[in-house]
Amino acid sequence: MYKLKQIAEGHTPSQTITLTGTKLSLLAGSSLEDALLPGRQLLQKLCEQPSFKKLLATLQLSERFIFEVTSAGEISAASWNNTTDFANAFVLSPDLKEDLQTLFEMAQLTGGKISNTDQIDLAQWLAFHGFLIPRSAADISRLVAFMSATPTPSTVFGNYRDMIKASDDNTATLSAAQRDELRKLIASYLKGQSLLEHLSERILGGRSVPFKRSEAEHIIDQLLSSPIAAHWADAYVRDLGWYGAQPDQPQSAASRKQMILTSLLLDLHPQVGEQAPRNHVAGFDLYAAEHLEKSFAEIQTRFENHLIAHHRVSQTDVALAAHLLLAEPAPEFLVKHLPATLLVGTPQCVEYCRIVAVQEIVAPGSTRSMNYAQLQQLSTLEPVTESRKKLDALAAVDPVIDWAVLNKIVPPQDVEKSVPEALEIATEAYLQHARTLAANAETLARPLPTRKGVALDILKQVAKGCTYLERDVLQQTRNVPLEDAYTALRLSPVELHMSNDLATGDWDRKEGESLYKTFPGLLRNLVSPDGEFHRQFNRAYVTHTQAMHTHLKQAFAFLPPPDRTRLLNGKVTMFTVRPSVAKLQTITSLPVNPIASVIDAIVKTTERKPTESHKEIDQAKGRYGVVIYCEYEGQGSCYELLTLHGVCRENAQMAALIKQENLLNAKVRPAGINYSAPATEYLLPTDIESYTHGVTPGLVAFSSGIIDRIDELPAEPPPQINGYYQSFYSKEFDRLVNFVLKHRPIATYDELVKECWGQTRLEALRIKRDNDLDTFLNVIVPFKSCIEDLNSDDVERQAQGAAACTLEAAMTVLLIVAALAKVATVVATGVSVATKAGRIAATGVGLVSSLLNPLDGATDALAKGAKFLRKGWHSGVAALEGAIHDARKWTVKPAYHALSTVADTDGLRLGMRQYAQNSTDLFQVWGIRHTDEWYAVNRLGEPWGPTLRNLKFVSFFHNPLKRTKPFSYTRGYLKKAIPHAKNKIDNTIELISNARNEEIRTVLLHVFGINSNAAVEHITKNLRCMRKDLDYLRLENMIFRPPGSDAYAALQPQAYKRWQAAVYSNTKLDVNTRSFLSIYPDNLDELYAASKFDDARIGDVLVHEMSHGAPDTLDFYYGDIVKGAAPAKYDAVGLLEFARDPRKAHPDNPMNPHYRYARPEDFKEFEAITDWPDIIKEHPALLNAESYSLAVSLIDQYRSSPSTFQFNRSVITNTINNTAAGEFLPGPLLLDLARPA
Repeated sequence: MYKLKQIAEGHTPSQTITLTGTKLSLLAGSSLEDALLPGRQLLQKLCEQPSFKKLLATLQLSERFIFEVTSAGEISAASWNNTTDFANAFVLSPDLKEDLQTLFEMAQLTGGKISNTDQIDLAQWLAFHGFLIPRSAADISRLVAFMSATPTPSTVFGNYRDMIKASDDNTATLSAAQRDELRKLIASYLKGQSLLEHLSERILGGRSVPFKRSEAEHIIDQLLSSPIAAHWADAYVRDLGWYGAQPDQPQSAASRKQMILTSLLLDLHPQVGEQAPRNHVAGFDLYAAEHLEKSFAEIQTRFENHLIAHHRVSQTDVALAAHLLLAEPAPEFLVKHLPATLLVGTPQCVEYCRIVAVQEIVAPGSTRSMNYAQLQQLSTLEPVTESRKKLDALAAVDPVIDWAVLNKIVPPQDVEKSVPEALEIATEAYLQHARTLAANAETLARPLPTRKGVALDILKQVAKGCTYLERDVLQQTRNVPLEDAYTALRLSPVELHMSNDLATGDWDRKEGESLYKTFPGLLRNLVSPDGEFHRQFNRAYVTHTQAMHTHLKQAFAFLPPPDRTRLLNGKVTMFTVRPSVAKLQTITSLPVNPIASVIDAIVKTTERKPTESHKEIDQAKGRYGVVIYCEYEGQGSCYELLTLHGVCRENAQMAALIKQENLLNAKVRPAGINYSAPATEYLLPTDIESYTHGVTPGLVAFSSGIIDRIDELPAEPPPQINGYYQSFYSKEFDRLVNFVLKHRPIATYDELVKECWGQTRLEALRIKRDNDLDTFLNVIVPFKSCIEDLNSDDVERQAQGAAACTLEAAMTVLLIVAALAKVATVVATGVSVATKAGRIAATGVGLVSSLLNPLDGATDALAKGAKFLRKGWHSGVAALEGAIHDARKWTVKPAYHALSTVADTDGLRLGMRQYAQNSTDLFQVWGIRHTDEWYAVNRLGEPWGPTLRNLKFVSFFHNPLKRTKPFSYTRGYLKKAIPHAKNKIDNTIELISNARNEEIRTVLLHVFGINSNAAVEHITKNLRCMRKDLDYLRLENMIFRPPGSDAYAALQPQAYKRWQAAVYSNTKLDVNTRSFLSIYPDNLDELYAASKFDDARIGDVLVHEMSHGAPDTLDFYYGDIVKGAAPAKYDAVGLLEFARDPRKAHPDNPMNPHYRYARPEDFKEFEAITDWPDIIKEHPALLNAESYSLAVSLIDQYRSSPSTFQFNRSVITNTINNTAAGEFLPGPLLLDLARPA
């Protein structure tokens, strides 16, 4: 971050910046170093090739230069003062082209470059970690803000369901059978009583006052921390026989608490841990249709009542039960200080739920410790990585679909049928409102046609190219009036055409060429602007009025449901607000008239009383808002509709004032009377200048003013009251909006026409209006405060939905319209902010479709409407898992993440677990050994639960989410491994043929269990078949498979037979017959790296797989790669035990400590066949594929690395000789199978 800040320092936000030349030192052990290592090794091998050295000599480049390969297809050699690109020179060394192309592809996956130096570019580091490369100082600021933001960590127990629901933090969860077993155990203890109620009474002593929601988290922690709860946890563990049941199995306090949490949840409802219908918790639909526009608190109250009625939860404990049940499936209900105005089914709620979903994925349980303002603040952080953009898109999916279902846009059954289709419909409808208001704002912002504009357009057509249409260059040269004879009035052509004076030909230039000579067709083609102006204006006025209609309609539609119900069903009376205009009136409005002045002096004005002029009353009435009083069901309510701001809000104090002062019965001013007694002024519970000057509402609570009744609208209840969305797009508010626009528009048609018609100076002269050349209305609208910008980081300011526009001094009607357009634009922006989730979700429609591709691993439950981010790590959806993985990368990791680096690799292993025999879900689980048993590791890094009998060890922690190596890399070393496999088999065949070589025969004895001549003959026959097949093996016979298996490769027997038949009959191979060997590149790449990039070690894998061909071997036992062990990395204990005593090594033997290296299904297949040769029956290792691979690798070392051979032989013989016949070999038994560098 220091480097980034340094780059941006002194730059304005919009300034372009570059990261070129900014270097970082590659940190040892970092993920980038790990990703670069294979590429750097390949580059090193390339540099060591004789043909590469020859190429350098040809180009006169030193081998000591720094070589760098880029994703752009360049390779360069750099010294301290010079850099040479020489990719084109590789035509001279065609044997290097494949490796070079692989390096180009590897550079693409590792940030753009691979070099043989420890210095990397900052841009490469950012690209590798998925950050968007900043292009401006503002981009850097966003990036730094994201990277420096303090993540809110998960709570200790996350979302409470660590033992119930798998996630990437913890995949070792209870199976359905284990959950049922625990439920039955709880029921047997309590005899029908609720566990929550029992613990609450025992620990807290019984309580008559119900627990509050605000204290639920604290009370639950009190329950969990009690010695009584710890005693219950110990009892469960003891009776279930889980870890902790024995005296030498200590449990931490945290483990006990998690046990009680799990018990509480399982006891509350039988659906906990099972697949529930969408949005259902304990049988209650949180987002049912009847919850539209309800607050979260209201819905939670209904949920709690449901628990009391149906689930053995008392009134006292219901807040605790709801808290426990909602924490994982609906954490949005548990965030602190939610505003009452945040209603379910509104855009604001959708965006809020999206933020919660993202935060819960990043740090489960964290939102329970956050308040609404903190979450809103998080939403201001722009995503700076592609993965975060992807996560944001996926997090928006569920809230948008829920919104569409609530607003009756998408039926629930359509979601069940197809999530992508439902999402597409939902996002389109969701974004429609934002687009509608944006288009509306654009309409209001579009200037109305003016007479001047029309006249100018006409002149541009008939006098094309004229450069002085708007310059005052014309004087009257003919028919000059006497009074103007001595003046030199100059006017522009456009101003003269506005008044139709240009067409007379009386005005022309006195200097330069005549206008009419320059444009000879001018007078003939000139058209009066009057008719065209009225045509354009009337058309624009219609769209302007429709936009104003929409502007006000959204203000009504976004009212809470009770308010909409009153306004639509009740009788409405409308009022205007104004200041008093009472004063002592003069006799005439022309005080300069001498006669009037004399009369006024005679009458003695001091004896007259103030009155209000009705003309001044009309001018003083606020044109920016009206007061609406509604009578419904015998109750009165009052609303302020601030038309300029598009805001409608209830004002109960105003309703009380109107009722108290009987203003509903006030008489409307009679026609024909110009003056009346001053109206009564009241202390109004509002800011009068919001109505008269367009001031932002809410800045002043009370002001003095007059409220005048205008008219009333009788009640005409619609058939039904819709939700806000349907209300906006229906016609139910049209009647009320039209009523407002009829009686109090911001500007009338006549005012706008007069404004847009304008007045020229010549017209002013002619009507003797020299003192008022500006004919505009001069309506004073000094805005007293800025309307705050919605882009502000201040959450409170955002919530007000105001706009930044301060207008000082005089405003014309057109400027008022412009102000309205500005506010409408900001309202549209406000809705656009609220519909951010919709825009994000819209970008994810295609992504969601790809996520639901069955080939990508999505389960049926996910495809049929289950919530995306409720599935967890084991959903198998790679794109979703990748986004989650990257999002969590920058947060604090749980304790077990460090387990993979501990020294005691024998006591901590990674394995694959299958919960049930008929289940297709495999889980990677960390296992920890205690005595001779293995247990799962929880997210706290501690053992828990039952023993893992069905845990199958894997060699590496596979991350299928991001490949840092292209497939060409895997193909490259596979191609090089084939000759190694051939050579190893050749050496083995030759060496085992020598019966006098006791060392070789010893290896055969310990690997296969027998070294007789018959056994050697059998082994040799198989090796010759494998060697023959290898002569025909090509890369085209291999097909790469996606992650999902722990195998390195897998020969397909039927496909192999088709290939073999075609090869040996010289039949041409096609795509259906040539591929028979499946390769799992992720796993094989890991083996290659663990083997120090030894091509020969990959040859052992090919030997293993080819033994499944003609020899038709099985997989009784495997060896195990022990990552990090040095110098030996291959654990052969299971294989040697199998050769030593196959019956004792059977995986069904409960005493067998090595059963995890066995494959029980192959034992069953072997036992199902009774006609095996006697030698195979007695020594089934002769039929074991991995035994051939091990034997070939060891025997080849006799020639390729004698010292390593002696080391391995010594380890084997010493271990076996030191183990009694009836005992199992102690593990691990580590061998070194890698060739020395």
